[in-house]
Amino acid sequence: SSGINAEWPLRPGKTVGFKNSEVIFVPVSGLEGDNLLEKSKTPTLTEWYSGGSLVDIIDGLEAPKRCYDRPFRLIVTDVFKHPQMGLSVAGKVDSGFVIMGTPVVIMPGGTTAMIKSMTTVDDKSVDYSVAGEQCILVVGGTDQTKIHNGNVICESQSRVRTTLKFKARVLVFNIDIPITKGFPIDLHYQTVNEPAVISRLISTHSKSNGQVLKSKPRCLTKNQVALIEIKCERAICLELFKDSKSLGRITCRYGGNTIAAGMVIEIT
Repeated sequence: SSGINAEWPLRPGKTVGFKNSEVIFVPVSGLEGDNLLEKSKTPTLTEWYSGGSLVDIIDGLEAPKRCYDRPFRLIVTDVFKHPQMGLSVAGKVDSGFVIMGTPVVIMPGGTTAMIKSMTTVDDKSVDYSVAGEQCILVVGGTDQTKIHNGNVICESQSRVRTTLKFKARVLVFNIDIPITKGFPIDLHYQTVNEPAVISRLISTHSKSNGQVLKSKPRCLTKNQVALIEIKCERAICLELFKDSKSLGRITCRYGGNTIAAGMVIEIT
């Protein structure tokens, strides 16, 4: 165990952009339940670990800031027909708030609908829902074929942006094949999986300070940070990462493996 403790400072995710000071290591045993709810009293652990239990550490984390003052966005995670209430949409309110009776637009299709009622995930009726909450909306004025997982529900006067092309700053993972211009990918964000291509390799950057190392690189290899342009086959809903972490975070996959991940910095 002392060997694990000695090696740990060398192993956090510094190579993927995390600071060692921001990474918390918590040893636990799921099988024994050790150091989960209460601080461990196991001698072989306490002789080298003096921190709190997993729950103690989680309770001490700073609560995320909710974007209550931004336009309403709900990311759809499920669509179903409720036996009594009718067409229902489950999802998480990413920003803003929504009130029962509000007319909404389902993007990227632009289908209009009306929120007839809403409930919490444990079936309690509510009149409104705010950023950070999971809820179920009962909608009218549309049908199930026009709402899909990954759609974004918003108000008509403040629609989420849709695009076929955007720029992202990504970290390239441990890949075997270099990424070149025109490289095909499966673009994942939220619950959406869309075919796309990396249409431009704009620049590579330093991991430590973001400084441009090379413009218009011929290819990208493992562990590089790069600015790239991605082109999709169909319009998708996106936000800049600085405005919405949920709608501004993307993952690139190829051949069943994750090859890169990063954030949206420009929508064209």
